[in-house]
Amino acid sequence: MTFEAGISRRSLLRSLAGGAAATALATAPALAEDYPAKPVTLVVPYGPGGATDTVGRAVADGLAKYWKKSVIVENKAGAGSNIGAEYVVHQKPNGYTMLVATDPALFLNEFVYKELPFSPEKDFEPVTHLMNVHSILVVSPSLKVNNLKDFIAKMKAEGSKYNYGSPGVGDGSHLGMEWLKNEAGGFEMTHIPYTGMGPAVQGMLSRDLHALIVSVVTAKQHIDSGKMIPIAVSGKKRAPGLPDVPTFAEQGFPQIRLGFAVGLLAPKGTPLELREQVAKGANAAFSDPEFQKKYVDTLGYEVIASTPQEFAAFIKTERENARRVVKLAGAEKLQ
Repeated sequence: MTFEAGISRRSLLRSLAGGAAATALATAPALAEDYPAKPVTLVVPYGPGGATDTVGRAVADGLAKYWKKSVIVENKAGAGSNIGAEYVVHQKPNGYTMLVATDPALFLNEFVYKELPFSPEKDFEPVTHLMNVHSILVVSPSLKVNNLKDFIAKMKAEGSKYNYGSPGVGDGSHLGMEWLKNEAGGFEMTHIPYTGMGPAVQGMLSRDLHALIVSVVTAKQHIDSGKMIPIAVSGKKRAPGLPDVPTFAEQGFPQIRLGFAVGLLAPKGTPLELREQVAKGANAAFSDPEFQKKYVDTLGYEVIASTPQEFAAFIKTERENARRVVKLAGAEKLQ
């Protein structure tokens, strides 16, 4: 290739690079303005029917109604949400495929797994912190306890006879129980890890398990039927659907946060303008009276719909908290 006199190769490359950057900057607002021009896919990294799937479908319904465009929920379960997360990492950064991420994908798995096929910190762009979901400690009726004080006393006296379940080692449910054990001054209970929350719930219903930390959304029907006894709920206030169940804070443990965060993550390189557009859409969708009645008033979702910048700050803070809790539970790099 030849160059005109007076124009160096380096100058030309700089000119081309500058032009490409200018084009990218000019294109991003245009993309955001037309977005979404086709169906958007939300990848739920768990199987159908669980709490994350329920939340993902609620978000999809809200966004579809607001955008007047299809929002598809695609389940890609396995490996503590890592399969779904890795899939999203390799999608185009155009805002049309996003991960419905909870604590494991957001900030737990990097401390629990020895090796991940992606970097949670470097391979995603934060979109919006959608909401927080309350969790609840439930026990088998066979324990004959119905409050946190009596549960802890029984475990301190004879905890070696009992067990608790979780969806897997390093899951928030597992870490939450270990956190409670530590804050209560220590007691024995055998941990039984399952391969997901669905099987763990079945373990409770079959009475193979004595205790479980699970979302209020998942547990409520079993509490209503008397098959699970509610002990304490997470959050600053009681869950709307279970007004008679006191919080951990009310029972002397204000420092314990057993609920989980839900947010949207996009592949690295997704323009900020597009992510802001999604965050604005979530905010508008969640403000809809029908959404409020169906999901907030009934199920107690704590709606947030933050900006991408606020979500990034949240992840950074919680990542440090997760490092401490995983170490406390003895779950560092166990997987």
